Amino acid sequence: MGKGVRGYCPLAPFPKDNSKGKTAIKEKIIISADELVLHDEYADGQGRVARRTKLDSLLRYVARVMPPPLPVFPPGTRWLCRRKDLMLLAVEHPPQCRSLQVSGGKKGEKHDYHTHRLAFPYIIYLLTFYRGDFEEMKMFYRTSPLVSLEDTLYHTNLPNVRGEPGHYGSQRVCLRYRPEMLEGVPMCEAVPALIEFFWSTGFNQDITGSAFERAAARDRRLGSFLAWEVATQDAPLFPLEVDWEPAGRTLPGLWLECLKLHGDTADPIKTAAELADILYRLPVGY
Repeated sequence: MGKGVRGYCPLAPFPKDNSKGKTAIKEKIIISADELVLHDEYADGQGRVARRTKLDSLLRYVARVMPPPLPVFPPGTRWLCRRKDLMLLAVEHPPQCRSLQVSGGKKGEKHDYHTHRLAFPYIIYLLTFYRGDFEEMKMFYRTSPLVSLEDTLYHTNLPNVRGEPGHYGSQRVCLRYRPEMLEGVPMCEAVPALIEFFWSTGFNQDITGSAFERAAARDRRLGSFLAWEVATQDAPLFPLEVDWEPAGRTLPGLWLECLKLHGDTADPIKTAAELADILYRLPVGY
């Protein structure tokens, strides 16, 4: 193989495929000892060396654009996807009751907060991290644990969650006052702290068309926080029987949305041509 690398002919004119009037080029990647060569081969058998680089240079470049080793995951982690600087983490909590501080007004208005003990179904928290920093969190309901990436996700019924379907921000939770002390904290600590911060802060009516407003009409037990609390006292697992509104999104679909938002794609490198494209973009002398 080493002799083949040294035996390439000099740059030649691009021959034409007369039947189609197009240049017929087949790209090959050849590794010889510590060197990697991108070779263009034409229909008439001629060829040329399109790019040559040291193998360790290519590996250093690929390592730089690839993500670092996976971190320690927080409790309840069910799924993770990562590409370059972007990471999406899915955390699942089982059915449980929580005490919420709820106000009937918006922030700044004079409305008292009241404590309600409320039952919840399975909850999927979807957290996005970019370059190691927390970016946003979305929430979805389930009536059973996740067993497949194509499992149906449902809209929640909380007032501080965007409820309008059909756009990227749907089911995004309000965390604008999250504590800055969480910045730079390991993920296994930051994620549980963010989730508990969300639940411990008071809920109000800041978001118009919230998830709570959309869900109130679907089940009389969810028509108000008082009705929800009474239903919780009667049957703490009743949320598993509610006809929640399907979100029309799956975990892989939400991952694709994140990638598009950051100008990326989930398509893996499948062909030599795609690897050749990396070679072409490899800085000279890297």
